[in-house]
Amino acid sequence: MYSITEDLLKELKNATDIEVFLKEHNDKFINKTPHTYLNELIAAKGIKISAVASGSGAGEYVYKIFAGERNPSRDIMITMSFGMGLTLEETQLLLRISKFAILDSRDKRDSVILYGLTSGMSVFETDDMLYSQKLRTLN
Repeated sequence: MYSITEDLLKELKNATDIEVFLKEHNDKFINKTPHTYLNELIAAKGIKISAVASGSGAGEYVYKIFAGERNPSRDIMITMSFGMGLTLEETQLLLRISKFAILDSRDKRDSVILYGLTSGMSVFETDDMLYSQKLRTLN
């Protein structure tokens, strides 16, 4: 079974007219901004921004991200995923919407982050694991 991304890529490769392709598949494109998706997530999960700020270790900077005033780094988006208790799928989508590389288990640092995220660890516990592996921490 193909994913939407694989299906779109297959059709794109066979397309003879980009305008027709774009028009036919407009509803399948990711059209959200990171702060819009973040706000949808906290509303759906009933989370306060203050909880995300403390749980992520990003502090007051988080408020500017939720307001769309700042474009955070990949690491900040990941720390916010921890602070919000996002699933792996939600985190990967957040990274894609933000135009960042998704977490890749073939990357040693990303593997540690994936382990922490999928094991329900806090960002601080995950940072401790990263540090013990001599890898760059998130915070």
